[in-house]
Amino acid sequence: MKFQTRRKPQLSSLSTALFILCVGVGVASAQEPAQSPETKTAEAPVSDRVRTLEEELAKQNSKLDLLQKTVSQQQQAIQALLDRLSSSEPRVINASPTTGTSLASNASAAATVAGGASQASPTQAPTIEQRLAKVEGQALRIGPFRFSGDFRLRADAIFRSASEPPDPPLQHVQNVRARYRLRLNFDTDLYPTLSFHGQLATGAINNPLTLDQDFTSTTVRHPFFLNEAWVDYHPNKSIQLQAGRVQEIFADNSRFLFDDDIRFNGFNEKYILPFKKNGAAVTSVEFRAGQYILTNPNVAVIASNSPLAHAGEVVGTAGRSANLFHQGVLINQQFNKKWGDQIGVDVQLYRHPNQILLASTAEGLTLLIQPGLGLALSGPLAGSGNATTTAGGTLYTAEGFDIARLSYRLNYAGFKIGDHNYPLTFNLQVARNLGTGLSERDAMLAAVQFGRITKRGDKSLLYLFTIKGANSLISQVTDDDLGTGTGVNIRGHHLRFEYGLAKKITFQSLFFTQRAIRSSGDFPNFFVPLSAFTPRTYRFQQQLVFVF
Repeated sequence: MKFQTRRKPQLSSLSTALFILCVGVGVASAQEPAQSPETKTAEAPVSDRVRTLEEELAKQNSKLDLLQKTVSQQQQAIQALLDRLSSSEPRVINASPTTGTSLASNASAAATVAGGASQASPTQAPTIEQRLAKVEGQALRIGPFRFSGDFRLRADAIFRSASEPPDPPLQHVQNVRARYRLRLNFDTDLYPTLSFHGQLATGAINNPLTLDQDFTSTTVRHPFFLNEAWVDYHPNKSIQLQAGRVQEIFADNSRFLFDDDIRFNGFNEKYILPFKKNGAAVTSVEFRAGQYILTNPNVAVIASNSPLAHAGEVVGTAGRSANLFHQGVLINQQFNKKWGDQIGVDVQLYRHPNQILLASTAEGLTLLIQPGLGLALSGPLAGSGNATTTAGGTLYTAEGFDIARLSYRLNYAGFKIGDHNYPLTFNLQVARNLGTGLSERDAMLAAVQFGRITKRGDKSLLYLFTIKGANSLISQVTDDDLGTGTGVNIRGHHLRFEYGLAKKITFQSLFFTQRAIRSSGDFPNFFVPLSAFTPRTYRFQQQLVFVF
């Protein structure tokens, strides 16, 4: 008997054909119980065909088993490669606490960790973005080094009107300029517990408070100097030791204690004591300390006409170096998924601080700065502003600088509008110079920031208010944008708006206003560069930040 079946285009596999043939054979057997020898002879080719198809199907199954085994081996190889990339991923060491509110610092931090990627949980496979970030990190390697950096284009305008009678005559200020900053980071892991970090940066060499380079000097090439260089020893997650030209251990880029561009030669230590999340609000306590060498006079015996004698050093003794010792503790708390805060207490102890003021004079430049550089600079270091015993003198009015600070930061995870996050941060800091009993020894800062830039379309707004007395902080190391022309003896306001143009491109608008607090002669032996009668200073900056 002949059995005809309609061909279905969609049933094209071998298993489907075998099923059709088997059905046909079964129907034939049911309809003709008694078969003649001729019929059996006719069905013999059908059985051979079924047997052939079964053999082909067995071969296909064998090939499928082999293919599955190959795919499994390839998946294991890929997973081993991902594990190897994870183990060789650079360990990110953040020398500054998370109290910062400046995006410039965020750009710097993002440039430092450009080769890294966040780790997935042990029970969750890495996402495509995480795998891509790891591949990008490997692509940034050239030999043993990982490279990153940032570039900033800035328009900077400073305005101040002239004084009016009966105030002493004071000329107006008008400085509108274009500037840029380029920083190049290079990092390497020497061992799993030992790494190296270096950074090259632009900027005038006699101004440690800025890395900006003005659009000036006709067509002369601008300098590019070593800005950071340290080794980092981290035997475990709790201990971090650094040595070299380092970031200040309590630097938070808040425009209060230190300018965000300043670096120190010396040593940093940090120990983190974690707490288990057993209902306690405190999640970790950080003990931090820094020891910095500021000068090396190399004077065996101080003569009466020595610049060190003019800075208050004892004639006939050896010239001692100026130092800064900074130590304190940070307490981190996480109340729930939305709310957390940080409380900090620290003390800065300056030794021979008048040498810092001396370096801002011509004779101090020759003794303390140029021998270490091997270069003859065009002028002394910038940043003076503290009260001195004489006009333009080399002795601070404050007998010493032992500065105690209390800081508090409140973090709220915020909310989302569309796919953009808007966290909220409040920061309060107060400081007092315990090294003097004089007036104007206190300083404070209050800031609130709404939003954070992480991707295109993100927005952020910051407002900051500060008061810095003339004897409170050392002007040569504090912020120079918030305090234009003087870092202390000011009352200032700062407003900043940021917009994410792309993942690694940010537009920023910054506005500053500043007034001096006290005038020369308000107290005995009290002279300041800018007196209270100085008209209000306005500063406006617009800039594009590119991170690579």
